Formats: sequence, C-alpha cells, structure tokens
Amino acid sequence: MRRVLGWVVALAAGCGGDAGDGAPSDAGAPDAAVDARGPDAEAAPPDAAPPDAAPPDAAPPDAAPPDAAPDAAPPWAPPVVRYPGRDDGREFRLSETGLYRDPAAGQLAPDLVEFTPAFALWSDGSRKTRWLRVPAGARIDTSEMDDWRLPVGAMLFKEFRHPDGRRLETRLVARIGPGERDYWFGAFVWTDDEADAVFAREGATNVRGTDHDVPSAKQCGTCHNGEPGRALGLAAIQLATAEGGLERLAPLMTAPPSVGGIPGPPGDAATAAALGYLHGNCAHCHNPRGAARPDTDMDLTLAVGDRTPEATAIFRTTVGVPTQNFMDAERPIRVVAGDAGQSALVYRMAERGPRTQMPPLATEVVHEEGVATVRAWIDALR
Repeated sequence: MRRVLGWVVALAAGCGGDAGDGAPSDAGAPDAAVDARGPDAEAAPPDAAPPDAAPPDAAPPDAAPPDAAPDAAPPWAPPVVRYPGRDDGREFRLSETGLYRDPAAGQLAPDLVEFTPAFALWSDGSRKTRWLRVPAGARIDTSEMDDWRLPVGAMLFKEFRHPDGRRLETRLVARIGPGERDYWFGAFVWTDDEADAVFAREGATNVRGTDHDVPSAKQCGTCHNGEPGRALGLAAIQLATAEGGLERLAPLMTAPPSVGGIPGPPGDAATAAALGYLHGNCAHCHNPRGAARPDTDMDLTLAVGDRTPEATAIFRTTVGVPTQNFMDAERPIRVVAGDAGQSALVYRMAERGPRTQMPPLATEVVHEEGVATVRAWIDALR
C-alpha cells in the first residue's frame, strides 16, 4: 500500500497517540459502574419463603408476579476499561470497552448517543456510524461553541463498514484524565466472524480482503491532536445542520444552544457546501495547531461567528494566496478565483500519491463529489 507523507509520520511520532504508562483504572466509566443494587442483590431467591408462609390468597410460591418480565435485561452499567499503555502488549478487544451490551448479537449499550456530522470526512466510500458515551452526571463543556471539551471518562466510537456491509474497523477516542494530553486513541480490526474486534496498535492494511487500511494509534493522534478537544465532527458548526444533532446531544452539554440558534457555513448553498466540506475534511490538520502547520499557514476552519464567506479563515488563507512548500510551476496559487483548474487546492484534492495527495492519510480513492463541490465554489468566485 502507499506510504504516508514523511512529515505526517515524523509529526505523528510525537503526538501522544497512546495513553502513556496506561490509563487510570476508572478511565472508561464512573464509579457508578458498580451494580447499584449492592453485592447482596441476588442473595434471596424469589421462592425462598416456605410455602405455608404465604397468606391463603397468595400466588403459589414459585409463580412470577403478573407484571413480571422474566426475560428483561439486567440494569446496564458500562465497564471499567483498562486501556493498554505503550509497553502493554496484551490483547485488547472492543468488547472490553462497553460499546456493545451483547457483542455477539450486535446489541449496542443503551447509554450511547448516535450523532452524524453535517460534513463527514471522506473515507473511500466506507459507511460510518458514530456514538458518544458521557459518564453519568458529567457534561461536555460547550461554553466555547467551536471547541467542545469532553469530560473525563467520555468515549467516542466510529465504526467503518465496507459498502457491502462488512464491519472493517471501529475507532475509539477516550478521555482518560484531566490533562491536556490525557487521551487514548486506537482502532480495532474486526475478526472475519465479526464476533469481536482487536486493537491494532500499528494499524493494518487491506483488512478483511478489502483495500481499507487502518491507521496506527500514532496516526490517529496526528489528526485528532489538531483539535484542542480531540473530537473531530463533534462541535456546533458540524451539528447545526445535521438533523437532530444538537437536540440529541443537548442534555449532555454544559451550555446547550437553542435549536436553530447556530448558523451553518455562510454563503449560498454552493458556497456553504464547499466551505463545510473543506472544514470537515481538512481543518483538523490545516489550523494553527494542526499537523500541517509547520509546512503551511493555510487555515481551513470555520467558526460559528463567521457571517460571510470572505470572513472565513478558509477564504482569507486560500483565495489569491501563493502556495508555500508545495511548489508547482503551473499552479502557484492555492485558489484562483474563477479558475478551479489552476488552483493548487483542487489539484491536490484530485490526486492520489505520496507526494501530492490531500488528505495525506486514510484515503486511496479520490472523492469525486467532494472535488466537484469545491470546484463549483471556486469557479463561481469573481
């Protein structure tokens, strides 16, 4: 398979993709994970009383109450997760994280909240599903709408499926402590029988007979460390236009916005689509703290306060701005207003190869729809 760009690998080595010497024992769940009924909850079986102790009109001693639900699932409590550190070589399985209540049956845990960003990252056509777990009583710090911060114990899951439905991998970002770098990143590769998935610290290529490659833990950090809160796709600009996104997550926020109170990207429909696409696919690296910053000052982020396309960082750092380290005599300008064909930004989006392609990680197939969206915006600029 193609190797990633040299600068990506070099930066990834220092991104803190692992949890250091190991995660705190309560990293994945609060103390409430202990059964609230107490250790003696099952000490007295229902037929413990002698038959003659019941009043004359009582039901037989082994009969269930009329409204009993003998097959009801027991109360759910997420497990205490022990995340492997850098030197921990033990096998770590997805079933240990509490994503599933019943992994074999594919039954998800009941405390998960599914969400869908409006501008999803292109992943070569993979079907993706995302879930968030926030510990009981905790809240996402949303006091800054462009920079949400997860509480300790929160977990973000993202499942990748092949277009034919096969599960390929599930990625996890977990906040394991209060520090700036107290996050655990990892991807789990599904077994062929889909009974479970196994943590692949070094990543994997062509999983399950497909062209899909799984990133290493350090490569996960390369992208996620570009966001202060480490959560990609979980912020106001991404969920403002996703159907029901803010409403589903509002109970988990410290400062939930009003429905309809967060605008989407500025501009007409074509402009908003292009700006949103660049934000969702590129901003995690192309921002002041992202992995691409040593090579370029291009900033492809959107902010809730952006009111016009021209006010966005995307417009200000691309339109009419010369390229920096990427030198192409035919395309010396990042975005040429009115001419997508001469714009270096579009050229690199439409390429695949270790020296030219963008994004540099996790894709081998050009997203034709995405390229067309950005082309339309540039060609309409005057």
